[in-house]
Amino acid sequence: MPSDLRRVVVASTGISTPAFHDVYHPYLGAVWAYREAVRNELEGHALTPTFFGWSAWDGRERCPHCRQHETDTEPEQR
Repeated sequence: MPSDLRRVVVASTGISTPAFHDVYHPYLGAVWAYREAVRNELEGHALTPTFFGWSAWDGRERCPHCRQHETDTEPEQR
């Protein structure tokens, strides 16, 4: 996964492109999941996304680029 993110960054697709977000959000989710596991292992109580009012670790729901892309790709309502 980090190599996928690195490949997209090197290709200079830009942080506002769907290609960047397609690899960034899974990477972000994995980083948070790792932090959760380490915290649970060391302290016995892991944080969860709901602690922050989020539904998932990957950040898509809070990402203005992804929200805009979803709006741009939704079929028109008739």
